[in-house]
Amino acid sequence: MRLEKVQITDFRCIEDSGEFSLDQVSCLVGKNESGKTAILKALHKLKPDNTTKESFVPSSDYPKRKWLPDVPIQKSHKVISSRWSMSEEDVAAVEDVFGAGTLANRSFTLDKGYDNVRRFSIQIDQAMLLKSFVSKDKLSTEDYQPISVCNTVDEVIETLNELPSRTQAQESLLSELSTKFPKGSELAFINAVAARVPTFLYFDEYLTLPGAVSINEVLARKQQNTLTDRDRIFLALLSLAGTTLENVVQAGTFEEFNSRLRAVSNQTSDMVFKYWSQNRHLKVDIRLDQARPDDPVPFNSGYVFRTRIENTRHRADTSFDERSRGFVWFFSFLIWFYDLKKKHGDDLIILLDEPGLSLHARAQADLLRYIREELSPHYQVVYTTHSPFMVDPDRFLSCRTVEDVVEKDRISGEERLLGTKVSGDVLSTDEDTISPLQRALDYELTQTLFVGRNTLLVEGPSDLAYLKWFSRQLSLAGQLPLDYRWNICIGGGVTRIPGFVSLFHGNGLNVAAVVDVQHGDKQKIELARKALGDNLVTVNSFAGQDEADIEDVFGREFYIALVNKALDLRSPHKIPTSKPSSAPIRVVKEVEAHAASLPMQYSEFGHFLPADWLYQHEDEGAKLPGFSSALANMEKLITQLNSLL
Repeated sequence: MRLEKVQITDFRCIEDSGEFSLDQVSCLVGKNESGKTAILKALHKLKPDNTTKESFVPSSDYPKRKWLPDVPIQKSHKVISSRWSMSEEDVAAVEDVFGAGTLANRSFTLDKGYDNVRRFSIQIDQAMLLKSFVSKDKLSTEDYQPISVCNTVDEVIETLNELPSRTQAQESLLSELSTKFPKGSELAFINAVAARVPTFLYFDEYLTLPGAVSINEVLARKQQNTLTDRDRIFLALLSLAGTTLENVVQAGTFEEFNSRLRAVSNQTSDMVFKYWSQNRHLKVDIRLDQARPDDPVPFNSGYVFRTRIENTRHRADTSFDERSRGFVWFFSFLIWFYDLKKKHGDDLIILLDEPGLSLHARAQADLLRYIREELSPHYQVVYTTHSPFMVDPDRFLSCRTVEDVVEKDRISGEERLLGTKVSGDVLSTDEDTISPLQRALDYELTQTLFVGRNTLLVEGPSDLAYLKWFSRQLSLAGQLPLDYRWNICIGGGVTRIPGFVSLFHGNGLNVAAVVDVQHGDKQKIELARKALGDNLVTVNSFAGQDEADIEDVFGREFYIALVNKALDLRSPHKIPTSKPSSAPIRVVKEVEAHAASLPMQYSEFGHFLPADWLYQHEDEGAKLPGFSSALANMEKLITQLNSLL
């Protein structure tokens, strides 16, 4: 099951986030105090792992500048609206109970408000449901006649209940339907789907494992059902090795006792240091010692469970609490996650608030690798950051910007607070918000140019996105995509190519470039060709015209259909299918001229907007008119690029 879209209203600093989409891994980027944490907190309350954190509380959660304590909030007031899509497995599980084809739509909505009731909207095919449970084959003509006019299962139940007397066949049918749908067909479907909605797990920098734990204190809190989050992470550490606090304490012999402690130490060492590359000379040492009377309370009585980290290079060990904050966070997160994975299986959505905030840049890369390799194949992940090193360059289009928006009146200068807004348009917002994204691109470009043996320069982010998207479509069609050895970098235009080549050619790199061709660029292209030779690829030869952008390679039919979809243009404002005689040669210039005349209700056109739409609607993009021709042309371009390796 996948969470596709979300909208949050009237929650803390959020008045209306606007509807935004979520990918398998979504990165929320924004300044401090922009509302990133509020978004995760609202999502967590949809179905949290800890029921004590489930409720929306007006006094603490409703926006303070709008809240009136003595005015009750309407029960119908939504806080979070969400749209979900069911997997083949989900659909099969539901229809196994209710019959094939009974789900009219694989998507459904789930909303929750300040009344803390989850509300589902699921489309049911009542005709198929009737066919599954009520058929003429099961009943005689006389038995079937009273319910022959019924259109839903609920009507059948009502009609049978109202009959003054029922035959044995009718009684049997009523009993079956009443058992299967005790409170109506809609609620039965809702319960079946609700059981498959993933649990939300929330983790922030405060959920860390304590280095020393008083056994007496934890046992007392466990008996009183007042365990803290830090207690739970400690118990998760023991659970990871398949043991419990009671089993360790009550071990009958030293060998059994020692084996249990070693199991915990070995399991955690193997798990943590698989992804912790900062220091390979560490190992975990778990101990259970008699408390010392001069230690501080509560570690001066009973037994104390201690987590120590040994450095084999320096032959020294330290308390877990004395390690770097980054290591403590990373260690605690892995322990927490693996324990919850044991409890909840794969039905999880993971919310990480500023993960790796105290990690070194290389350790943040380790964390990204962990998210990519261990989490994303099984779970949706939503995390917040303002660090460029936590932006995955391979998932750049999965970033969402988060801003606390203030609108200023042009005439009066009066400011109006709009609250937190979330956007998937990662390249068109204020500089402070997108600074981590820009720095991530800068860093990736620099790293690729120094490290990548084969570097392919493109002019802008839309060119990069189109190459990757069409490469993906070629793979799906069983054709050769862009060779994985190419490291695609945004060069910024044909004029920068000679500088890049002169700077990095001495490093033995194979540099190629894909450039647009415009009138007035002849000298620039000649200079670039002197630098690259045959490794300079101009797109006009693949578009069949003297002037061309990469969009012209697609063909006008596909690109116009794409722009109409991306801008949601409707008659009479759609770009015409037939090219006007007065239109410019380059299709982008034609679109820009058309967009300039559109009413204010439409989004402003930008080169990246259609590329972003393709990534958000991958399947729909392959269904646009002219796709086959566009794919064939892009295959020729990609084949040419691969030949340069």
